[in-house]
Amino acid sequence: MRAVRWSGVAVVLSLIAYCVLVALAKADLFHQNWFVLVVMPQLVFAGSAVTCLLRAARVPGDRLAWAFISAGLACYSLGTVLWQLVYERRAEVPYPSPSDFLWLAIAPLSVIGMWLMLRSRLGNRLSALLDAVVAGLGVASVSALVVFPKITEGATHAETLAAVVTNFAYPVVDLALAAAAIGAMVALSAWRHPTWLLLVSGFVVFTVADTVYLFLLLDGSFVHGGWNDASYMMAAALIALAALRRSADEVTTPGNRNLEFLSPLLFGLLPIGVLITTSVHAAPLAVGLAVAALAALATRTALAMREVVALSDQRRLARTDSLTGLPNRRALYDLLSGISTGSVMIIDLDRFKEINDALGHQVGDELLRQVSARYVANVPPPGVVARLGGDEFAVLLPETPRDVAARAAAGLLEALERPFIVTDTLLHVGGSIGITALRPGAAVGRALAEADMAMYRAKKARTGFEVYDDAQDRDAWDRLAMVEALRLALDRGQLSLAFQPIVDARTRRPRSVEALVRWIDPERGFVPPDVFLPLAEHAGLMPLVTRNVLDLAFDEARELRQLGHEIAVSVNLSASDLIDGRLEHEIAQRLIVRDLPASAVKIEITESLLVHGGRATEFFLAVRELGMELLVDDFGTGYSSLAYLHDLPVSTLKIDRAFTNRLTTDPRTAIIVASTIDMAHRLGLNVVAEGVETEDELARLQTENCDLIQGYLISRPLPAADLHTWLSTAAEEQRPPETSAQPGRAQIPRQRSSAERHSPAS
Repeated sequence: MRAVRWSGVAVVLSLIAYCVLVALAKADLFHQNWFVLVVMPQLVFAGSAVTCLLRAARVPGDRLAWAFISAGLACYSLGTVLWQLVYERRAEVPYPSPSDFLWLAIAPLSVIGMWLMLRSRLGNRLSALLDAVVAGLGVASVSALVVFPKITEGATHAETLAAVVTNFAYPVVDLALAAAAIGAMVALSAWRHPTWLLLVSGFVVFTVADTVYLFLLLDGSFVHGGWNDASYMMAAALIALAALRRSADEVTTPGNRNLEFLSPLLFGLLPIGVLITTSVHAAPLAVGLAVAALAALATRTALAMREVVALSDQRRLARTDSLTGLPNRRALYDLLSGISTGSVMIIDLDRFKEINDALGHQVGDELLRQVSARYVANVPPPGVVARLGGDEFAVLLPETPRDVAARAAAGLLEALERPFIVTDTLLHVGGSIGITALRPGAAVGRALAEADMAMYRAKKARTGFEVYDDAQDRDAWDRLAMVEALRLALDRGQLSLAFQPIVDARTRRPRSVEALVRWIDPERGFVPPDVFLPLAEHAGLMPLVTRNVLDLAFDEARELRQLGHEIAVSVNLSASDLIDGRLEHEIAQRLIVRDLPASAVKIEITESLLVHGGRATEFFLAVRELGMELLVDDFGTGYSSLAYLHDLPVSTLKIDRAFTNRLTTDPRTAIIVASTIDMAHRLGLNVVAEGVETEDELARLQTENCDLIQGYLISRPLPAADLHTWLSTAAEEQRPPETSAQPGRAQIPRQRSSAERHSPAS
């Protein structure tokens, strides 16, 4: 944008200087010369064309549209230069001349540019496009009635047909440019968006300036170098200012729905006024435009009626559960927002999953329909039953205290005790109910969360129903608050990564780094991963966490390669990540976007994920197909069969720190570690020992031929900037010194001693 801004600043300064000189000339304080009359206007028009061209070339978005607008301004500037250098001083000037064609080209090129911008924002929104047509034709009909007759007076008296066509072309293209600008403004509510307001204002000012010029020309009062020329330059400057904005104020729908419906009606009054006026004074062009505007308005009105009906149906469907016909979660939220006192219950069916899995979804759906009908029959009025999703329902009891709600809950549980008959099968289900009281001023989500906590307590204690109690449910509420804070952190990109080096067990040369997620909450401070990751898994946020981590890890992998460090970044995945069938494609896309080789990133999975089979196996094979390495983390702590190490494309085992920390103190642990390393090597796998913190542990691992180590003996997890410094230091240490007491053994500075240890977050 820097080049665009400098070009725009030059345009504005040229305009200001010209206006100052015109004012001085009008006050007889300055005599205008060739530079002011010829060069300065071209600086503005040519500068505006260059500004728009730079906008098209250097800023993504609307490139073709800005290119057309730039071409229009360039044509107008070139036509003026051609006129001043070639035709102005001739005794016989051809009409039309090439300059006329260049001047006229600004309108169609600019209209195409505006149309491209309009289509990119509105797509196939026919109603908004019709608004533009109604507004444009309405303004055009009035202009044709008021301006067109006088401007075209004598136009037919030209000597040649080309001259007649040219005489009519000027007011017609002005009319088209004004109509397009006004129409675009209405369709996009341009008065609310600076870029569009500047752009449309520029074209409107140009049209007004050209119309005034034609009037002055007809009256014989036009003077070159006056305010009329300044108005042309002002129009070009406004267009250049619009190009200065980085975003084109992206708008897909108008923000004010009232104005969206009001604007076509207001502009629709214009052609009606034109028709009334032309009933007295004939004006065929104005009548034609007015009729066209009214036809567009009629079409727009019919479309609006269809949209209203469709919107009503969509609103009803959006608030209704399609399976049971009950209000859904959105409808319940709306109802809760209008009630200040009462009680709300959350009901979760017991044993429904077993029935659904054993007998199929059709039986499960029919059972839910019968359950919902039984709920409705047993909830006292004015209570409302809603289905939140799955086998979870809610009951809203306005103006009902908790003790009365408790009796209603007992009645619902009693109703569930009677068996259900589905496809000649007798089915029994139970329920767990949580109850909370609505409080004035409390958030809607708080009430449902409290009832949900009480329901889980009832399910765990098998008591049937429970009433929310701050003393008992405080921990659950704190966990829920943390989940919401994590959700907000994900939206704001507040997660970060620390990186722990993995080095060669003998040379200590860096081989890779493990990416470890970190979250520093503004209120809670540092939240350990072993606290927030299980909550993310439970709340269904793990896919979002994983995508945030992948983006950060891939960015760091690219950064490391740009700095000259050819080492990989390994990323941990969870069980819920493997369920997503898109993950391997997204990983491949990240490699392509960042221009990274597959060796730049490694994938780590826990041992327990090996036995998942099915979808997990598909993911492992897809990752291997990409050429990426697959590591098994925390090996020895899970329950997988050794056969999976043979069948799946695993390249490395990571021995858990629980074994490494007892390596020198427990002979049985030492035997397990030695056996694991030997087995892995026989299978062709590398071994990483995690949690190495002492030289004794390292020496023992070297004895057992362990390949790689990771732990505080080498480095604690580091932020990216510190990692880059550490790697640079490591590279310097690895260079052979001129003289060395111990050649071949480079000592990388330790980041923390074993006395300072604390468990690094995974």
